[in-house]
Parts: sequence; C-alpha cells; structure tokens
Amino acid sequence: MGWASIIVVNLIGIGSNFDNTGVGLAYGSDKIKIPHWVNAISNVVGGTMALLGAFIGDKVAIFMPATMADWFACIALCGIGMFFWYAAYIHPRLSKQGTKLWIPTPGLWQGILLGLVMSLDNIILGFGSTVSGTASLWVSAISIALWGYVMLWLGHVIGYSIFAQFVGKYSSFVAGILLIAVGMYQVYG
Repeated sequence: MGWASIIVVNLIGIGSNFDNTGVGLAYGSDKIKIPHWVNAISNVVGGTMALLGAFIGDKVAIFMPATMADWFACIALCGIGMFFWYAAYIHPRLSKQGTKLWIPTPGLWQGILLGLVMSLDNIILGFGSTVSGTASLWVSAISIALWGYVMLWLGHVIGYSIFAQFVGKYSSFVAGILLIAVGMYQVYG
C-alpha cells in the first residue's frame, strides 16, 4: 500500500466520523462522561458496520438505501437530543420534586446504540471504499474504527473541558441542539 492509499484510507476514516465529534461535544458539554470502553465498543460497532458494508453492502442497499440509513440515524440522534431537553427542562416542571432528570454515564447498551446510530452510513462507505479499490476492506474498517474513537474522544474532551464552561446552565439545551444538528447533518449534510 502506497502513500496515496494511506492518505485516502485516513481521509475515509476522518470523513466518516465527523458525527462522532458532534456527539462527543454534546455529551461533554452536558458534563456526561463517556468511558473509554464505551467509546471503544461504539467504534468497534462502527468498524463492523463498515466490514458489513464491504461484504454485503450492495445487497443491503437494495433493502435500505443510503437515504433511509441517514434518516434512521437522524431520528435516533434527534430523539437523544430531545431527551436531553426533556431531562433538563420538561421533567423538572412535571415532577413533584422539580429536579432535573439525571442522565447516567453511558454503558454497554448505550455504546452499542450510539455505535449503530453513528455508523449506519458506514455500510455504504465500506461498500464504496472496496468497490473503488482504494484499500483493502480490513484497512478501511480499521481506519473508520480508529478515527471514530479519536473523533468521539476529541469531541468529548473539548465539550467537557472547554465548551461546558462557556454554556454553563444552558449545557443541556446546547447538547440537545448539537445532537439534533448532527442528526440533521446525517440527512442534509
């Protein structure tokens, strides 16, 4: 594999994971920690989806075109964003205690769900990268998984350490906006 292929594989990995940065920013800005093992699980799912796309992407595309996968991801991410709003603003008004609904640290199932939601388009990318012959399917899938981990971690660190200080008490509102924006980007981006 030459330098051009290495550059292309890294660009595939980076380009397919900008949504991970937005999700990391959203969770970080609301001061919700994403453990490294949850990040790893989420991105192993992403790499697996890319492999799945490489092997059976043409058959999956018959039943679920790329636009449908994008809409599923959009709906799920917007739903998570609206849950952030519900937990912070609606639940306190409806509950007798008047306290914000606590959102726990993501665990195994949330990591798998985030991985599925953020990687539905990886099926199409995996298929596209193997058809174009830019690199082997294993290298593309590993690149997508590794860059997914880095991008989610980077977004989370920026959101948790820097962004949360700027938004303060509006952190849940901004987190919801970010998740909805990432969801909309899936469809319109």
